[in-house]
Formats: sequence, C-alpha cells, structure tokens
Amino acid sequence: MEATLKNRLLCLGMNAPDELKEGRKWGAGPAGGRYVLVHDSVTNVPIFGFAEDSPIHLLERDDKHYVSDGGEETKVDLLDNPRFYDASTSDGVRMWMIALAHGNRCLGSTVYQRCVRWELGDQCQFCGIELSLKHGTTMEVKKPHHLAEVAEAAEGEGFNHITLTTGTANLKDKGSRMLSSATRAVKDNTKMRVHVQIEPVSKEEIKSMHSAGADSIGIHIESLDRKALERVCPGKAGDYDVYFEAWENALDIFGPNQVSSYIILGLGEDRNETLAGIDRMCEAGVIPFVVPLRPLDETPLQDLIPPRPEVMEEFYLHACDSMRDHGVDPAKNLAGCVRCGGCSALMDYYR
Repeated sequence: MEATLKNRLLCLGMNAPDELKEGRKWGAGPAGGRYVLVHDSVTNVPIFGFAEDSPIHLLERDDKHYVSDGGEETKVDLLDNPRFYDASTSDGVRMWMIALAHGNRCLGSTVYQRCVRWELGDQCQFCGIELSLKHGTTMEVKKPHHLAEVAEAAEGEGFNHITLTTGTANLKDKGSRMLSSATRAVKDNTKMRVHVQIEPVSKEEIKSMHSAGADSIGIHIESLDRKALERVCPGKAGDYDVYFEAWENALDIFGPNQVSSYIILGLGEDRNETLAGIDRMCEAGVIPFVVPLRPLDETPLQDLIPPRPEVMEEFYLHACDSMRDHGVDPAKNLAGCVRCGGCSALMDYYR
C-alpha cells in the first residue's frame, strides 16, 4: 500500500491549497514539490504545474493532514523547513541559498549552479539548473566553508547525509575538483555521509572524490534508450558506453551498492531497451535509481507529464527483481538520493 500510494503521488502529484504550497520551482534536481511523510516514507510530491489537476487532494482537518485518493484518506505529515533556513553563515550568506533539506535527514546542494552544456547549447532538456540563478534563489558557487557551516547547522537538527551535485563545470574534470573540495570541508566539520554526483570522469578523478571522503557516487545517464538520450540529453548521448566504463571504475573504488544512476522515465524511451538496460546496470552492480519525469516550468519539457503510475510500477518491480538477481542491495547505500528515496518509490517496492 505504501509503495502504491507513493508511486501515485510522484506520478500524479497532489492538488494542494495555496496556503500549504511550499518548495522550490527550479533547480538541478526534481524541484516543484513538497516533502511529506507517507507511512514514514519521505515523498517529494509535485504540487505545481500538472499536479494542480491531480485527482489526489491534500486536506487539512483538525491540524492534521491527509491525502485523499479516490475517496480513501491517508494521514501524512508535512515536513516543515528546518531552523537553519533562518540562519546565515559567519560572513552573512543566508544558509538556505547554499543547501536545502531533501526530506527529513538528507541535505542537498548544487556546488556549481551553472553548466557548460547550457553555453554549448546541448543541455539536458528537463534541467532547470541555471533558472535558480535567474530567479535569485541560490548562489553560483557554494564555497567549501559555506557548505561546512550549513552542514554543521543541519547536523544539529538531525540531518546525517548530504548530496553534493554540480552542473558540468567544464569538459575536462567536469567539476570533480570542486566536489572534492566541498566533500572534504563537510567531512572535516561533521560526521555526515557524503554522496557526489557527476558526469563520467577518469578513474583518477573518481578516486580523488573518494579520497576526499565521498561515501557514494551517482553518475547519471538519465535514459537507457540511446535515441531518447540523443533527443533529450544531446550533450550526454555520445558518452553512452562511457557511462558503463565510469560505473565500473566507480565500483572498483567505492565498492558494492555505492554507485547509482538516475533513470528518468517519461522521455519517450523504448520500453524493451530500458528494461534491458536496467538488467545490464544491475549485472554490473549499479543501482538503477528509477524516477518519473518531473517537468519544470521554463524548460523545453515543461508541457510533458510524468508516466502513469502503472507504467512506473512495472519498471520499479523489474528493477527490484533485477537487483536481487544480481546481488545489488540499495538498502546498503550510504548516502544521497538512493538513501533519501524522496523522488522515487524504488526503495518502497524493494522493501
């Protein structure tokens, strides 16, 4: 029941009263949602755009909250902003501009809020990484000492792992040096586990991020259908096979269950190619972090809608079976998106 409802919420969103709408609308990841706890499972539920026509409604009654789906009500808890959002760093920068709460235990920050692929004109069509700068909701570069201070403040509120992602800073190290510096700063000042996300880089650069203290890594191919990837992520499409090489290198360094990749469904991908690609990933030892498309305003894919819940369920169940068949255990992942689980029902089906 928990997995089914979470899947429906991620695909259909929820129709929320204006006074209960919170959340960022742009960014590098799945923005446009509100974090809720559904049976203790963190869920990043879409509330803008397509979600405003959702058959699922968020209700408030006697200071409690429920989602109503087909007449059946389920009690949920809305996650409020952490206290550190009201604080500033030692040099006066608002902490919420440096890192945000992802769920109730995970912190997230885009260390470099630009992407060279936007300059080259071959950016991912679903991405809104630079829109956050346009709307003044973040800063371009998060300095290591800023991240350390925010992580320390968040740790005091119970946050215990952090996702450090980046736009592709250049076509050489892709931003790995910045991620290494950021990781080291967080590790030197907290006990947080660190997850880094980056395009394929050399084995030495992967090793440098691990040596800096990163506990897990996401190297995101986005789609396992080459044609869909060429259409939606033209800058990544030429590196399709390079991803498998980078995953293999990362597994050598980070070890079992610590390498993952976002697989976004709803990009017009071929079903059979995607299922076969998931099997290939699992056979290699990589966690296929399956998520539905989250269309963002002001991006080329803003008018698309996520897949139907029954479509997502097939892929979730296939990924779970394939992981078990190949000895991949996402429950052992130490930090980041897989451990948070807010944007995917993968772990809920796996359990």
